Amino acid sequence: MDKPIEIGDDETLDVLFNEKLFFIQKKEGYRFSIDSILLCNFVELKEGDRVLEIGSGCGIIPIYLTFRGFKNRFLGVEIQEELYRLSEKNKIINRCENVQFIHGDIRVLKEELKKEPFDVIISNPPYTREESGRKSPKKSLHLARYETSLRLEEIMDVGRLLLKFLGRLYLIYPAYRTSELIYFGKKHMLEPKRLRFVHSRAEEEANLVLADLRKGAKTGVRVERPLYVYSGSEYTEEVKTYYEL
Repeated sequence: MDKPIEIGDDETLDVLFNEKLFFIQKKEGYRFSIDSILLCNFVELKEGDRVLEIGSGCGIIPIYLTFRGFKNRFLGVEIQEELYRLSEKNKIINRCENVQFIHGDIRVLKEELKKEPFDVIISNPPYTREESGRKSPKKSLHLARYETSLRLEEIMDVGRLLLKFLGRLYLIYPAYRTSELIYFGKKHMLEPKRLRFVHSRAEEEANLVLADLRKGAKTGVRVERPLYVYSGSEYTEEVKTYYEL
């Protein structure tokens, strides 16, 4: 690090992935989860792809992918200022010069961003319906979990507008909402091409789905083998590799 990064009294410095990555996060409020890591390992990137992340939080996805060996140009958009400021800190301490973060609402920024379309969009979006569930008293958690500031159809609309032809949109979403994901994707010219269902354990039902949708692609989807996260109380062998940078 060229200069010390200040860590606030309300923040933690977490040393992760075999002590290769450093992440500053809030002690309370939004903290990244394994969902982001699962999504990163589903994404397929090509050399030269320009990548946009919608809802970049503390910056985990582009920084993790950079340390996985992808040197693509990443742009992360985050609506919450405090999370944006964390992502800037994390970019600096992890020396990710290929990554840029901006603070703003993608629904507003899309008109400017469409001037230079992207090859790939990645998002681990809020996916609890606003009218359902017990709401978090923490504003940052509420915005991260509930569709207050970004609904699924709005993500699909952004994908349609900002992706190149045959560009890819990668999402992780609740398995029980798969039909909505497919419906809104098709409505906005985003054809589901790969789906992988995520199960906590082999004997349990799927609780998440990883989706690869492509702008203007022909109909036809490949359902990949299930992803099991845990075997007993430990991660499965596949998931363990996700943490071996």
